[in-house]
Amino acid sequence: MLEHEQFVANFIDFWSNPSTDRIPEILHPDVVLMQPLTAPMHGIDAAREEFRGIWRLLPDLHAQVDRWRGDSEVLFIEFRLRARVGRGLIEWPNVDRFVLRDGKAIVRTNYFDPLPVFGEVLKHPSLWWRWWGSGAARPWQTGHKIADYRSTIITTDA
Repeated sequence: MLEHEQFVANFIDFWSNPSTDRIPEILHPDVVLMQPLTAPMHGIDAAREEFRGIWRLLPDLHAQVDRWRGDSEVLFIEFRLRARVGRGLIEWPNVDRFVLRDGKAIVRTNYFDPLPVFGEVLKHPSLWWRWWGSGAARPWQTGHKIADYRSTIITTDA
C-alpha cells in the first residue's frame, strides 16, 4: 500500500472512533492546521486542544469519507461530519487538503461552510453552553494576532 493510501485508511479508522489520544496517528508532530473561523494551529498540542473543544460541543462527532484523490505530495479527502444535536442529526460536507510527511499530515487545510453548524447551535439552547465552553464562541481568547491569519507556506523538502 502506498503512503497516501495508508494515510487515507488511517484517516478513516481515526474518524470511526476519534479521540485526542489518537490524533498522533494521523498528524505529524509539527502539523499546521488551517480551517474556517480559527487562526492556524501549530503543532500536535494545539490540534489536541482544538479537537477537545470541538468534542465538548459535539461529543459524538464522527466522519464518513465519501471519496479522495491525490498522491504522496498532496491529498484531498471529501467527507461528511455528523453529530447528534437534540433529537436530530446534523451533517455537513468538508474537504481536507493534506500535505504529507513521513505518512502523516504536516499541513491540513479544511474547507467547509460553517453557517449550517451555527444555525443548528442557535436552534438548540441545550448547545449554547457547550458552544461557549468549546472555545469556538470566544476566538478573541486564543491569543492569536492578525499576523496568525496570513497565509502559511510549508515545503515538503527536508
